[in-house]
Amino acid sequence: MAERAAGPMTIMFKPPAADRARFGWRDLLTLGREDDPFWRRVRRNQLGYVARYLPVLAPVMVFYGAIVVIAFAPLANPLVFSFWLLAQGLLALRWLFLRTSRGILGRSPRPSRAFMGRLLAEMAVCGIAWGLLFADILPIAGQSDSMLVVATAIAAIGAMAITTSVFPLGTLTLTVPVMIGVFFGLYRTQGAEFWMAQALLVGFVVMKVRGTTQSTFALLGRLRAEQQLVAQEEVVRLLLNEYDTNGSEWLFEINSDGRVTFVSSRFSDATGTPVEDVIGTDWRTTLSDHEAARPLFELVSRGQPFRDFLMPVDVRGERRWWSLSGTPKFGHMGELLGYRGVGSDVTERQHASQRIAELATFDALTGLVNRSIVHQALAEGLLTGHVALLFIDLDRFKAVNDSLGHGSGDRLLGEVAGRIREVVAESGATGALAGRLGGDEFAVVLRDAGLPEAARIGELLIARLSRPYDLENKHAAIGASIGLALGPGDGATVEALMRAADLALYDAKARGRGQVRAYDRAMHQRAEDRRALEFDLKSAIEQNQLRLVYQPVVNAIDERVVGFEALLRWRHPVRGEISPAMFIPIAEEAGLIGRIGGWVLNEAARAAAGWPRNIRIAVNLSPLQFDDPKLVETVRLALARANVAPERLELELTESLFLDERSQTAAMLADLKALGVSFALDDFGTGYSSLGYLQKIPFDRIKIDRSFVQASARGGSEAVAIIQAIVALAGRLGMETTAEGTETRDEFEAMRRLGCTQMQGWHFGRPMALEETHRLLDRNRPMVELVDGPERGAEKEAEGGADRGSERLLSRRSRPMSREASGQSPAAGARSSLRFH
Repeated sequence: MAERAAGPMTIMFKPPAADRARFGWRDLLTLGREDDPFWRRVRRNQLGYVARYLPVLAPVMVFYGAIVVIAFAPLANPLVFSFWLLAQGLLALRWLFLRTSRGILGRSPRPSRAFMGRLLAEMAVCGIAWGLLFADILPIAGQSDSMLVVATAIAAIGAMAITTSVFPLGTLTLTVPVMIGVFFGLYRTQGAEFWMAQALLVGFVVMKVRGTTQSTFALLGRLRAEQQLVAQEEVVRLLLNEYDTNGSEWLFEINSDGRVTFVSSRFSDATGTPVEDVIGTDWRTTLSDHEAARPLFELVSRGQPFRDFLMPVDVRGERRWWSLSGTPKFGHMGELLGYRGVGSDVTERQHASQRIAELATFDALTGLVNRSIVHQALAEGLLTGHVALLFIDLDRFKAVNDSLGHGSGDRLLGEVAGRIREVVAESGATGALAGRLGGDEFAVVLRDAGLPEAARIGELLIARLSRPYDLENKHAAIGASIGLALGPGDGATVEALMRAADLALYDAKARGRGQVRAYDRAMHQRAEDRRALEFDLKSAIEQNQLRLVYQPVVNAIDERVVGFEALLRWRHPVRGEISPAMFIPIAEEAGLIGRIGGWVLNEAARAAAGWPRNIRIAVNLSPLQFDDPKLVETVRLALARANVAPERLELELTESLFLDERSQTAAMLADLKALGVSFALDDFGTGYSSLGYLQKIPFDRIKIDRSFVQASARGGSEAVAIIQAIVALAGRLGMETTAEGTETRDEFEAMRRLGCTQMQGWHFGRPMALEETHRLLDRNRPMVELVDGPERGAEKEAEGGADRGSERLLSRRSRPMSREASGQSPAAGARSSLRFH
């Protein structure tokens, strides 16, 4: 259409601005394509307009015809007059027939191009008949009669233009012949005064034609808009049908009286009620919970929109949830006409939201509230009064979780949560709340509880949680440690109060676990000191603040030194000597133990390199060092750098290493054993399942804890029996035994009588510097020793042979030494020789 509209046009015949982009003046002079639905509608509307004005045009033209017959019949040419009269009569009869019998808009043939062409031909005959009549009469009429003819012509043209006001081709077909006939007749009169009549006639015709074009443009624009609207409505209808068929929502409409006037079929699916049973009913009856719907009723009564209003409803005995949105409809005067809206069944979504809310509030594994709710309860307690916080940490849970499996660990946590609930419920504490903070940590919040009451509940919790657990034919035993803090005294904010409880819990664990510890200010200071020590410990190696001391280990028979245990010491530049019991746990928690442990191995191996080859060196390993996959390589490199035989290194392990029962630990122990080092089980008898570890790990030595040594010296029968059992067990397993903490001669004699093969304690020497070990070894050197031939031979040449004869005495207390005890391989023994002192 836009291409056809191109070309020159006068301002008189331009289409309205809204239609310029869609139609041009050429569209006025066409009947359109036969198969185009739009132009079929245009032709139908044009015919309809013509038919609507035919009843008006017919009497007008009859009136004009009567004037012509009365006034000009005697003057007109009989042939012209007869043609005019015949044409008007036949056309009037035809048009009347079409109007009355079938109707142009009724049962008439569809408005095809052929039908429109015939109609234009009929209009042309009508226009030509009037034009011939006016052209014939005007030259012979008088001046007054001529004016009457012109006036009649103008009136006829006006009537014709009105009838075809949206049919430009019809207007031109009717009026142009009439105008030409009038011009021709006026021209034949040769009267100058008739030029004014001609100008008046031209101006009138131009205005009528412009009116017709503008009306036609408006018609075309309206029909095009209606066509687009119909297309849009069809799309909307299809979308609504698709939405109603496949969607989960329904549409509804209510009137100003609250009656349902429309609802889609989806509503019937959601409620089980046929749509026809809902139409006309009060919309409030569809909502069963009127109390919950009260805010919605108020919004509707005020004519306000609502969106995603969540409503509980009962549908066929089931609790469902609906989401409703509605927009009010208002009339021209602002009156409320009703509502249109959409509804949906969101039950599944609501259940999911509730589940998410539960997960955000409760711990999924234990059913207790989670950390955020504990924080909220503490905040509310601090605002309203006093509150007590119990931090609960499970003892030995990790060992159970790793040994029995994570499934059993989860069940154990569920059992723990149940016992905590029971204790809290039985305690009678008001406003008590139990929650899980994460892992194996729990919390209990007590409103308006003092220290005695909170401590009492804590003791009850420890007693209940320490009872054995039956986890589907698996038995577990754990304990609990509890830190207690009172707010707002110990902390005025949630963070401060939790920090105080955490410090109290740490203190409870440091004091041996299985107890309740209340927070005090000194704990905070100790924590600050601990952080300061951790900071200083990081630089202690570079600043040479760490050192090793060595405690001798002697043979129980001849009391000669057979080895040393390397013990770590830290001399702080400000605090002085710091106990290993204090800084070793800090190193383990701060992740420094691997670095410090590597330094200890290198220093101990370097020290052993300066001792005789029958002297062993024992080094303690932290269980956390086995988290380092490079541990075996660290041990190998330390021995290689110092040129020390692996058989001379003894690694002391504690039973806590085996609680996790990890495959990585077992593999490392196997690699270390293959390297040639030996293992000693430290502090035997104080752990959890020592006999089981002796069967799994190839230990070479068992070290009896000093508590048994001291008890046996005092005549404790139970301690004596335990030591005898340990010695017997070690003998059957091919292991040696070392009695630790032998501080007196009585303890030494008691241990020797019980069969211990080696002793260690202050009775034989306190931990000493490396230089002192050399002096001790010189004093305890036997009269004869087995040394490496070439190395000792070279050394002997350096010493000279003047005193050689005076050193050829053998000590009666000396006894032969095996190659294994000397730390030499059989091959090395072939190159060894006896050295006399």
